Amino acid sequence: MRILLRRVKGRAKHPNWSGIAKEVERTLDTVVKPRLLDYPRRIVASWQHQPEFKAMKKVTRADIRIYVYPTGPHKDIWIYVSRGTGLYGPKKSKYPIEPKKKGGVLAFPSVYVPKTTVRGPGYKGPGKSSGPTIFAKHVMHPGIKGRRFEEAWARWGKTWFRREMENAMKRGARRA
Repeated sequence: MRILLRRVKGRAKHPNWSGIAKEVERTLDTVVKPRLLDYPRRIVASWQHQPEFKAMKKVTRADIRIYVYPTGPHKDIWIYVSRGTGLYGPKKSKYPIEPKKKGGVLAFPSVYVPKTTVRGPGYKGPGKSSGPTIFAKHVMHPGIKGRRFEEAWARWGKTWFRREMENAMKRGARRA
């Protein structure tokens, strides 16, 4: 039996890390950011008070991160709908709702079906209210369950983002 030993030769030069980083940043700006920003914009397209969204990238030697966050005067609406309020939110307690005008009453339908689902951005059409109208001077509201948009968003984007970044690194290494 013969055994053949060979030395495995590597590349003559080391990879150009700055070239790879430039390609990754270019891909983040031109491909990833627009697609990630499109996702929440589609969710809020039918909302009356739409928040705006911005993205921030962070590329280091250890990791590549991109943050998408709501901005503008209606950013809190996204946070309330996505994370929940009252018993289902961070405070875990009911909260009072009072009429805007002194001496007025609150009027609301007894049954309401929201246009988004709790499991993510599934769209069920316009929100529907039915049942008799309830009138009250004071309500201790239990809150709303969070729709957890970010969780569904992360599941959707995880494999896609990884594939885009790997392809960008390969392109950067070939060009360098």
